[in-house]
Amino acid sequence: MSDDELRRAIRVLRERADLARSENRHDDVEMIERTIRQYQEEMAQRL
Repeated sequence: MSDDELRRAIRVLRERADLARSENRHDDVEMIERTIRQYQEEMAQRL
């Protein structure tokens, strides 16, 4: 994925995590946040 695609994916995933949090879907929040961390780590490695 390009940097822009990763940023866009992180932004969308954060929105989904917020929605899941508001709906008390804790397992989904955990999974989404794990994916966000993986994407952030991938971006950090590129710097």
